[in-house]
Amino acid sequence: MKYIIELRRIRDFGEIINDTFTFLKQNFKPLFSSLLVICGFFVLVGTATTAFSQIAIYDSAASTQISDYNSGLNAGLGVIANALVTVLSQFFIYLTTLCFVAVYLEKKGEKPTAQDVWNYFKHYFFRSLGSAFLLMILTCLGFLFCFIPGIYLMPIFYLVLPIMVMENASFNYSFNKGFKLIKDYWWTVFGIIFVCSLIVSVCSSIATVPLTLVASLRLFVSLKYVSWPIMIFFSMLQNILMLTYAIPTIAIALCYFSLEERKDGTGILERIEAFGIHTDKADDLPAEQY
Repeated sequence: MKYIIELRRIRDFGEIINDTFTFLKQNFKPLFSSLLVICGFFVLVGTATTAFSQIAIYDSAASTQISDYNSGLNAGLGVIANALVTVLSQFFIYLTTLCFVAVYLEKKGEKPTAQDVWNYFKHYFFRSLGSAFLLMILTCLGFLFCFIPGIYLMPIFYLVLPIMVMENASFNYSFNKGFKLIKDYWWTVFGIIFVCSLIVSVCSSIATVPLTLVASLRLFVSLKYVSWPIMIFFSMLQNILMLTYAIPTIAIALCYFSLEERKDGTGILERIEAFGIHTDKADDLPAEQY
């Protein structure tokens, strides 16, 4: 019988990492199908803005006129547009993955469909978008004040949206509960974020390093008709690889379930309530051997 990950249980650091990739492996096709359906638009727009911004930056640097207003303006607009699309893309990927995990939890291990995830996504979109914007401002303020407050708040704020989606909670409730859950486990959550972010960075470098190299060569070599196809290819690859942000999102969701179980024992209470209740899934269990 195929092993179904039990989301609501206590895990240590290593178990969270291992179960993150086990969950990703078991649900790779439905998860990334949902991501492409919901976030595919940003992959296409991100490809255009990334290629445009890279070429505009290096064309501006190669300009012989120091006061070349147009090239500088194009470079600035390209960077702003690309940054905006990148932030929105990361938010969409984060929320889509959380909704996927929430549907997986509700369906008790059955693989969610893109329509199931989309229904959740629509329900939480505006609430999550406003919350994410507010959390981003608070994090930036934390980094401005001696940098350390921003580092301290970041792992706590990572838990807010999982709480909001998994418990259908308000921002105030999720914000306060984030501080409650992370008490005595700050380093665990920070370590999970750091390790998963490092993995994502390595994956992203597969596209960003060649992209930067090709853009830089435009300063020294004439690549007018060659660089555009190459830039578009690596820009698309970079934006596709951005879907790997699902990895830290799954890990953070598992952190939430683990901390929730430590503090409130929700999963244990659900299993106690389920005693004596027959489900169809019990028929999938292997027969006892005598």
